[in-house]
Amino acid sequence: MIKASQILQIIESEKKFWTSIYKSDEAHWIDKKPSNLSKKVVRKYGNLGRILEIGCAAGVDTFYLAEHCDSIVGIDIVPDAIKIASDHLAESTKTLQKKIIFEVGDAEKLNYSDASFDFVYSLSVLHSTNVEKSIPEVRRVLNDEGRAVLYVYTGKGKEEVDKEKFLSTCKEYFTIEKQEEIDIKKDAGDDTHHALIVWLEVI
Repeated sequence: MIKASQILQIIESEKKFWTSIYKSDEAHWIDKKPSNLSKKVVRKYGNLGRILEIGCAAGVDTFYLAEHCDSIVGIDIVPDAIKIASDHLAESTKTLQKKIIFEVGDAEKLNYSDASFDFVYSLSVLHSTNVEKSIPEVRRVLNDEGRAVLYVYTGKGKEEVDKEKFLSTCKEYFTIEKQEEIDIKKDAGDDTHHALIVWLEVI
């Protein structure tokens, strides 16, 4: 069993890694186009109401999702990411500025009241958290008709989550409407991953 101290070390190492990415000249999560997952979400659900995006990075998906919702809050644990996203927001239209908020935030301790959102979206983030803390938080901030789409890397590595543990935790708080598995042969860092996408409904 992973100790709490080990989980904290993993989270801190992730934070340091992403901070170094945003401080370097690499354009990771900055110049990209909206993800296929964000487009699938919009095609499936249409208007998403009030969205919380966990792990918004520089806001690429956030800006796309903002065109299909009432409001969206994008959070990331890395302040440099939020600064980049906020700078982009300051240069965008007044309409988007009224709909989007970017904040530094921790998925394991969400700084929002119960039932604050209709939808939670998270791409390639929650595998780096303690899912026994982050998944209950996702449920807590959703209303009783809420939905969530979560994309995680599964496996045994330090940047992955055990698939069965993740699914079991999700089932404690949600109905799994659909789950998909994808093999990523090469990501932006030239790494390979096995990914799991869960489409969740509040029980």
